[in-house]
Amino acid sequence: MPPEIPLPIQYNPYKHHFRFLLNELSEWQKSDWKIAKKAMLSIGNNLFDFYLGKLTPEQVSMACLNYFETKNITNKTEFNNWLGDSDWKKIVLTDQSEWLIKKGNLAERYIHIHPAKYSKHTIRVRATTLKTVLTLCVNKIPIRDDASQNLQTVNKQRSLFLQLSAIKSLNEKDSGILKLWQIFVNAETTN
Repeated sequence: MPPEIPLPIQYNPYKHHFRFLLNELSEWQKSDWKIAKKAMLSIGNNLFDFYLGKLTPEQVSMACLNYFETKNITNKTEFNNWLGDSDWKKIVLTDQSEWLIKKGNLAERYIHIHPAKYSKHTIRVRATTLKTVLTLCVNKIPIRDDASQNLQTVNKQRSLFLQLSAIKSLNEKDSGILKLWQIFVNAETTN
């Protein structure tokens, strides 16, 4: 768990937070590939919701804790009572993003948070898509005007660094890789 995630929050910004990963990218670009690859293990292999908003991981965590304070929920027992028989509940933060709240699986981190599906400031992302784009960005590979060249580059990176199979196309309309790659590249050029 990154140090900016306060107790009792359980939150994985490697999997759910765009701006956190932008900061990580700048460090990964200066270091050995093994460091980035190890960090990417936290992303897992599923489909998930990825927060693109302005709140930092610490601000998201603190906003969730503030929500619970306003409800006088200050310990694990009160949290469990609030959650009741539900597997999860949804709350809305100051930027209008929605977050799912579940029971954490760590004793000291009993409030597990992640962005809600189709919430404001979020997109759905496959883990392999995110890992592919992060690899492209770590290696500072630009998007080219030539679609076949982009496809060749993506497949080379997937094979060489991630041991993932090749993809068949990077269709501009429906390629999650291309869309996410553009988001990261555009953010890097504006920072």
